[in-house]
Amino acid sequence: MDILQCDKARLHEVLHGFGYFIKFWKDYDNLELGEKMLNRLQTRWQSWEQPLLLLSWLLHPKYKMSKFKENIQNLNHVYLSKWLIYYYEAWTNSKSKSILREYDNFRTKIYPFDDQTTNQFEDDVLKYWGFILPLAKELGYVAQ
Repeated sequence: MDILQCDKARLHEVLHGFGYFIKFWKDYDNLELGEKMLNRLQTRWQSWEQPLLLLSWLLHPKYKMSKFKENIQNLNHVYLSKWLIYYYEAWTNSKSKSILREYDNFRTKIYPFDDQTTNQFEDDVLKYWGFILPLAKELGYVAQ
């Protein structure tokens, strides 16, 4: 978990960290301490900007929607795409013109969002989005 304490930490790694800590404390021998720590994690999660963290996972070229539970309300590509629009417009101070089209191409793996391209960047998410940027300016902006 030391990676979360350095300047190179990525938002999707924060979610990995949360998952690790939740699993650790759920399986902890001292049930009372485990429950207290889980409550603290829940409180911390609620104080963070959850949509931004979820988008960091959604826009990871290897994760996309595959890691989300299907039965959670408001956790689908349509709901999350409204946050894409929100952050793009908030950060650029301009209206989105293509982010939903770009996201749909990403979601459905249309080139350059296909597996063959994605696999060539291994786990370097920023390098991947830097490569993609000329064909997905709005989505790439949010992803980076």
